Amino acid sequence: MKKRLNKAKGVVKGAPSGFVVSLLVHAAAFLLAGMLVVFSVVQKEEKKFVPPAPVDRPKMKLKKPQVKVKKTSKPKPTTRIVTKVKRASMPDIQLPEMSGMADGLAGGIGGFEIMPDLGEVTIFGGGQSIGNDFVGTFIDFKRNRQGRPIPMSREKYTEEMKQFVLRGWKPAAIAQYYRSPKQLYATTIMVPAILSSIAPSAFDEADTIGYCWAVHYKGQLVHKEDITFRFWGQGDDNLVVRVDGKIVLNASWPGNSEEAMQSACRGWSSKSADSRKFYLGNNTAVVGDWITLKAGVPLDMDVLIGEEPGGQFSAMLTVEVEGVDYPRNRQGGPILPIFKTTEPSHDLVDAIYETMPEGEASVTNGPVFRDY
Repeated sequence: MKKRLNKAKGVVKGAPSGFVVSLLVHAAAFLLAGMLVVFSVVQKEEKKFVPPAPVDRPKMKLKKPQVKVKKTSKPKPTTRIVTKVKRASMPDIQLPEMSGMADGLAGGIGGFEIMPDLGEVTIFGGGQSIGNDFVGTFIDFKRNRQGRPIPMSREKYTEEMKQFVLRGWKPAAIAQYYRSPKQLYATTIMVPAILSSIAPSAFDEADTIGYCWAVHYKGQLVHKEDITFRFWGQGDDNLVVRVDGKIVLNASWPGNSEEAMQSACRGWSSKSADSRKFYLGNNTAVVGDWITLKAGVPLDMDVLIGEEPGGQFSAMLTVEVEGVDYPRNRQGGPILPIFKTTEPSHDLVDAIYETMPEGEASVTNGPVFRDY
């Protein structure tokens, strides 16, 4: 009985093994069937382009245009319109009104309501040196050395300017007054009549009222060739020129300014018969002494300009070369070139011509005072 039970148990135990074998056989069959894949390649035939049949287009025959011209045609006569012009006779020369000393501290100028922009160009000089220019220092006599306001009268100002010249143009003579830290480098001394307040603005001192101030220019006078010449000048109020330690021109405004500077200049006066004869700017010009320069040999030169009462200011310096014949203006005076150490820029030329009367000076012609 025990053996029969064991035999039956063996049959039951073998059943799962057969099932596993059958499962493996079927899986292998499916795998083999999946690997037997037949790929068929279909080749596409290339399409050939067949052009369309040509089309006959009719051509148009062009005809040459023909224009009929009348042989007997004549232009119509024209008439000229002629007008008679009555020529005006040359008017008498009217000299500009002299002003300056009597205008007062707040004197105005017609036509100068708008101040020019000095940001790009200034007729008092530029912000950078080119090597052969004159260094300008602005002095305000209405402030002390620290910049604080102090009382200043016209008489006191004139006396201080006089003492500066008498004491050899030394900065120590006016060291107690305010000096602007900004210096300008001028290649010409040509300031036609403008508002006197423009000068302080050029030196970044726009808050300074335009009276009782001065500018001292210092440099060297040189020419590439031997030359003999003299300055013509006009100043409102002060214009004094010193070359090699000697006064060669005092063109200050007639009256107190001229007399004070004449005393400071040891009695200097012009020796020319043409002095104070022809207008230059807003007053007559003073003729200076003859100066001779050797080629390439520089001489020290100082220029002092200044304004006493305010209102209108000018400082104009021109050059007459010995032996040169100059064109004449309506007054009969020579049209002299301005003093310059280089060719002026277009902006500077425009700034000068803006207020300078026509025919009183030549800006672009004449000698250039440099050693090359």
